[in-house]
Amino acid sequence: MDKDRYFLEMALDEAEIAFQEGTVPIGVVLVDPDGNVLSKGRNRIFTNFDPTCHAEVDVIRQAGKKLLDPVYKNKCTLYSTVEPCPMCSGAIILSDICRAVWALSDDYLGAMRTMKEGSHFRHKFDKVSVTAMPFKDLAIRSQELHRKWDEQRGLKYVVSDIV
Repeated sequence: MDKDRYFLEMALDEAEIAFQEGTVPIGVVLVDPDGNVLSKGRNRIFTNFDPTCHAEVDVIRQAGKKLLDPVYKNKCTLYSTVEPCPMCSGAIILSDICRAVWALSDDYLGAMRTMKEGSHFRHKFDKVSVTAMPFKDLAIRSQELHRKWDEQRGLKYVVSDIV
């Protein structure tokens, strides 16, 4: 099985748990250079009543000690169900994570593509390789979780075409 798909499916399992817990359905898995899972996490904004408790921040905090070890510097991959927001994109950069892969791009709050392409902090983003939406079915699965989340909260979910 494709390694990226395997870890994105694991992240989607975390997103489904977040949804069941009543928070934004985003899940993340952080993997070392040998393919070992360093940490798994999910969005906990509403469960912890903490607007900064995003899934990416959750896994970075869990793996903090290892991420500070030079052995892991610029060698780990973060798998997320959704493109990281500005805060999480910054946390990825500051944590020296070298690759980010996400199931669903986010044209509203996603920031990794914009930050990587923009002139601001460009040198920081040049060291991060990104793989956006490598599997259409996983993008659709992630999108459906967000549609249900918004619907449950009484919000209209704007569906964008997944190519």
